[in-house]
Amino acid sequence: MKATTLVLALMMSAAALSGCTTNRAERGAVIGGAGGAAVGALATGTLGGAAIGGAAGAAAGYVIGKHSYSCWRTNIFGKRYKGTCLR
Repeated sequence: MKATTLVLALMMSAAALSGCTTNRAERGAVIGGAGGAAVGALATGTLGGAAIGGAAGAAAGYVIGKHSYSCWRTNIFGKRYKGTCLR
């Protein structure tokens, strides 16, 4: 129960902090870092695991955010929507 509460708190704080960033790369790093820290903490149960997971998540989120852009996509029903594409 404690772990679930911790993960939910981290994800809510990541969502709140991502609003303070100015571009996709920064937003991806914040969300990836918080998500990675939550996964690392759950997987290992240690602070070191959370730190390594946070660092890996932040790096991956930054790279994905840096190479993505908004684009129009089409779903399987033929409806168009605004989505995210990778370069």
